[in-house]
Amino acid sequence: MKKNLLLCLILAAVVSGCKKYEEGPLISFRSAKSRVYGFYTLQTLTVDGVDEYEQYFDSLCNTFYFHYEEVSAYVDICDMSGFRKNGWGSTLVWSWKLTDHNKILEITSSSSNATSFGPFKPGYCPKWELLRLTNKEIKMKTTYNNKEYVADMTGYDIK
Repeated sequence: MKKNLLLCLILAAVVSGCKKYEEGPLISFRSAKSRVYGFYTLQTLTVDGVDEYEQYFDSLCNTFYFHYEEVSAYVDICDMSGFRKNGWGSTLVWSWKLTDHNKILEITSSSSNATSFGPFKPGYCPKWELLRLTNKEIKMKTTYNNKEYVADMTGYDIK
């Protein structure tokens, strides 16, 4: 009995220490790449802890469509095409890959006909640390011009 209890405590300590993302989940049966895949809407964007969502939405649309080659005609791109707050269209398309044991979402190239906001700009290749990656949410952070950007997106099923 004591051995079983000790074994359970050791297992619990090991599992809790192996949590991949700062804000969970503890375990997932889907690959990280398949959890990134999908259509997301930006819910919040903070810069050094200050809400900058409205300023962002003045420049770029708030939709992100992550494709990846196993389930899409596109090879690992994120298409940010849509309408800004004022109704004008914007487009920013970038290639992405997961690195560092799926803890980093790395932007490898981008092109645009849109304005930009912070690290969301043509020609800039940020590395976003994934804080949370579930089937319906991506929360990530990066540093740009010595400021911390934290983006939180909610996902929707693709039919």
